[in-house]
Amino acid sequence: MSDAIELIIPNMAEYHLRNPSLQLKGEERARVVRFGGTYECEHSVFWTDAPRVLLLPQGWSQAWFDDIHKALDLAAPPVVSPRMRSGLLVDDLLHDGAAQNALRQLVSGYDVVKLTMVGPTAETYLLAALVSGWGHEVELDSVPEDAFWASLYLDSKVSCLDLARQLPAMRVAPGVVVGNWVELTGALRAMVARHGRVIARTLFGVAGDGSRVVTDAPGDVDAFLDHASGDSFFAFPILIQEFVEHAAGVGCPAADILVGPDGVEDVVLCALTVEHGYSFRSVDVGEGALPPVWGERLRAAALEVGEAARQLGYVGWMCIDCVAGADDQLYITEINARRSGSLHAGGLLRFWGAEKELTLSAHFMLPVLEGTSYEEHIRPVFQRLWDAGVKAYPTSIRALGWTDPIIAVIAAAPTADGAQAIIAEIRDSIYAVAGTPGQR
Repeated sequence: MSDAIELIIPNMAEYHLRNPSLQLKGEERARVVRFGGTYECEHSVFWTDAPRVLLLPQGWSQAWFDDIHKALDLAAPPVVSPRMRSGLLVDDLLHDGAAQNALRQLVSGYDVVKLTMVGPTAETYLLAALVSGWGHEVELDSVPEDAFWASLYLDSKVSCLDLARQLPAMRVAPGVVVGNWVELTGALRAMVARHGRVIARTLFGVAGDGSRVVTDAPGDVDAFLDHASGDSFFAFPILIQEFVEHAAGVGCPAADILVGPDGVEDVVLCALTVEHGYSFRSVDVGEGALPPVWGERLRAAALEVGEAARQLGYVGWMCIDCVAGADDQLYITEINARRSGSLHAGGLLRFWGAEKELTLSAHFMLPVLEGTSYEEHIRPVFQRLWDAGVKAYPTSIRALGWTDPIIAVIAAAPTADGAQAIIAEIRDSIYAVAGTPGQR
């Protein structure tokens, strides 16, 4: 055996479902399993160009996979796709002997197997033990099992409130944490009377699910309570904070942070686009994602939060989501103790060695008309761009067969405006040949 190989594990769905405090049910749970457990997994194709084996849930397109690697001038890695039993990638692998045997053969020539994942779950430690039993040294790119608590703790929105009492750069909006319906009702009425608009958020949400803005408009508090009572994301405790007005033209700053055993090793700047004040839609990634003054503030906060996490025993990728306030202050809204959804953009920047030169714009839910196909409508649009040397890619297409189909796309340019313009061109070109959603 020689050298090392990465086992790429896009375990987004089981990461979101890992916390025992979050007991999603029905449609809310099914949506997380389908979206995070299949659609978002395809972004992991772009995480790294290192020697690797990729875990992907069944249903990926071979034509798309081959096109992506040809466009990137990369050898396509082998893929293992366990039989879909639960829709949770690692759990399905642990219950599929044939997939385990295929994986064992693919890593057999390597001394070290590096588990590269979204974030740690109980199942990832079982997988590490399994691979170790095959005779390999196993390296985790996240916390060891005895520090798993730190990942759970940091991922809770309460951690922001705790760290804000300790860190100078950690500013949070004023708020209260409530533990039952009586407290929630009373606190909402008191907070909206004081601030006019608040945001109510559970400690563990997913891309805006588990958050909602509530105003002092007549009936709005009652409408929120009716909504929350039927939405399993809204489990107690619930954090209610003053809604921070967003600075115009900035987006919501965010940072991917690589925490090593001796300190912060990397910070990748991002700017999120959100709807309704909390629902995530797209992200610009790179040095050009934010105006310089906001980039400096964000980097200082990222270094401070990353060091605080390291002192708790945390290592690996994490991210912080923020609001650029209209009062010219940076507010941190949450910590995600995992790879963010935008880290495929960071992977491309590192692969190209263009961290300082390019900005990427990643759009995760570009709607397309029912009947749009990759081969007939999407591939020709991207092929023209590739022939012209444009760095743009469809990063997930498996939702083409869903009701209300969507695709995910990413584009790179020297500026964020330039990358967004390429995305707009891609959208318009697809609509020109396949039709515009909502027109039938």
